[in-house]
Amino acid sequence: MRHRAPFAGAAVFAFGLACGGPPRRPSAPALTPQTAGGLLNYSGEAQKWLTYVRGQDPSCTYNVDLPSQKTHQTEIDLSNIVVCGGHPAPIQYQADVSFAYDAATNAWVIKRFSS
Repeated sequence: MRHRAPFAGAAVFAFGLACGGPPRRPSAPALTPQTAGGLLNYSGEAQKWLTYVRGQDPSCTYNVDLPSQKTHQTEIDLSNIVVCGGHPAPIQYQADVSFAYDAATNAWVIKRFSS
C-alpha cells in the first residue's frame, strides 16, 4: 500500500495539469495612456497633424481616453482624440487612431491614424 502513494500523487499532479494547468498569459497587455501618448508622439503622421492643428489653435492636444481592457483586446480604435482648451475640437481638427498589439515584437503599435 505504501508504494502506491507516490504514484497516486503523480497521477493527481498530471490530472491537474491536464485539466487546468498554469493560468494562461493574456493575449495582450493593457494599453496604457502613457504608451498610447508615446506612440502618438513618435508617429510622424500624428505629429504633423498636431503641429498643423496647434498652428490654428495652440490649446489643442491629443486626449487618449482608453476603454476598459479586461478582455485583453489586441486592437483598440479611438475616435475624435483631439481636444482644444479641454473641450472636443472642432470637426475640422479631429483625428482617429487605431492601436494594435504586435505579438511578434510584444509591443503596441499604431495601426492607422487618420485626420
